[in-house]
Amino acid sequence: MRFLTLKKISFIAAGAFFFTGISSAQEGQINLSQDPKIDKLLTYKTEINQETDNDNRYRIQIFNGNRQNAEKARSKFQLKHRDITTKLKFETPNYKVWVGNFRSSLEADRFLVEVKKIFPNAFSFIPPKKKKK
Repeated sequence: MRFLTLKKISFIAAGAFFFTGISSAQEGQINLSQDPKIDKLLTYKTEINQETDNDNRYRIQIFNGNRQNAEKARSKFQLKHRDITTKLKFETPNYKVWVGNFRSSLEADRFLVEVKKIFPNAFSFIPPKKKKK
């Protein structure tokens, strides 16, 4: 096996250094063409989601009691989970704090595990349907 001489090594290093300065990345422009029907479909889906009856989705009740403590529980929850919806509900004689709007029981139960660390009496449920007049 032969070893490279110092002269060959310095020649290779100088050549590598020189060619790295010359090389450059490719530059280009991306044009995205999209069917206009996709925008209509997204708008339509948004409208359907707003009209969908959310009363049959799972929620978690974190508190049941007087109004002052219900508001404290709600603000305590909102400090930690700003992205989860909360609702203060009055059912004589108590105020209830409901959180979330989960599509499945599994999704609600997964979040319930985290909520129970702060609110040990919390439970998941589907709210009763509203009576049509």
